Amino acid sequence: MDIIVDQETFLDGLQRVALLAERKNLVQVGSFILIEARDQKAILFASDNQTGGRFEVPCEVRSPGKTTVAGKKLHQLFRELPAGKVSLTRLENGSTRIERERLIYDLKGIDPEEYVGFPEIKADYSFLVSLDQIAGLIRKTLPFVLDDDAKPMNGVLFHRVRDGASVSLNIVGTDGHRLHHGTIRLGEDAGFDLAGQSESRFILRKRTLQDLLHVLDIDLRSGPISVEVVVNPKYATFRWGGFYYYTRLLGTPFPNYRDAFPSQFNLGIECSRSSLEASIRRMSLVSDKKSEIIFTWDARSLILSTRNEEIGESTETLPVFLKGSPGTLVFNTEQIRTLLQVCQGETMRMEAVIDPDPEKKSSFPSIWSCAEEPESRYVIMPLEAGN
Repeated sequence: MDIIVDQETFLDGLQRVALLAERKNLVQVGSFILIEARDQKAILFASDNQTGGRFEVPCEVRSPGKTTVAGKKLHQLFRELPAGKVSLTRLENGSTRIERERLIYDLKGIDPEEYVGFPEIKADYSFLVSLDQIAGLIRKTLPFVLDDDAKPMNGVLFHRVRDGASVSLNIVGTDGHRLHHGTIRLGEDAGFDLAGQSESRFILRKRTLQDLLHVLDIDLRSGPISVEVVVNPKYATFRWGGFYYYTRLLGTPFPNYRDAFPSQFNLGIECSRSSLEASIRRMSLVSDKKSEIIFTWDARSLILSTRNEEIGESTETLPVFLKGSPGTLVFNTEQIRTLLQVCQGETMRMEAVIDPDPEKKSSFPSIWSCAEEPESRYVIMPLEAGN
């Protein structure tokens, strides 16, 4: 294989697939990127037995063929190379020579025939979704999902529902104590379903979506882009532009997220998100060892308070709009801070069903949302109810 590429164009392709190889140990096949040269393009592959990415880069093919290079080192090298034409040549000893004028690097590789191939993925159903919408909801969902792959609920649910002429994609993540539910209206981009089902669902690992979001973010500023999502019982694929990404589905069960949202509420509190976030940030300085914050409300105000035996106490009062009776709930401070960080709107709402019995208040979730972001809603379980 012998090709000439543009440094900036090739780097743009590398940053889309190299992340899949960078997490692997150098002795693993999955730590290498496969480069296949044909038809005046270089096809970059990064894959393991769970996920894979492919991107096509235009180039001058002087001799077609294949080679492999350690993904992390190739990505690091191209970031440091000066702009201009760069040649990549597979040598007889299996190394790949990268040459830019007087700069020459020979990087070792493996036999291209040992490389893990992409599976053949036939569609059970597919649909199109706006890139900025799916990227935005994935970004909001990931902080609410467990990081531990060995524990349940470490995945994100994608639930496609058809209701008459309306089709929506629900994206849901939870760790058992908090939850994010986002909705995208698919409309004319609802795609097809070979089984004719009114709803379909699949679950993806958190790490898989972190990798996918990395590539989605690269193209966020490229104008309106549609992502084609193709799903079968084992795999899901995401395609847009010249990029193709596949991943295995998780087979773990997922709780019924609809049960977390009451149909009616007897408490509603509305306040400024930025003011609430600033108050909690200041109060955390005084109560850095205390993970609880007390919300106490009446008809006109929300009183936030924390207590730390070693440092002291803090109290701040915010103006609010209230629907319901005065009361008190205790929350985990970091959970509230995470919620406020992922929300971008200014008008924050908390709704709940409060039982008159103080001992039962903590068994009911609180539902949070931003008036400016109707596509998202959040569940935070209180730690306890105040007396």
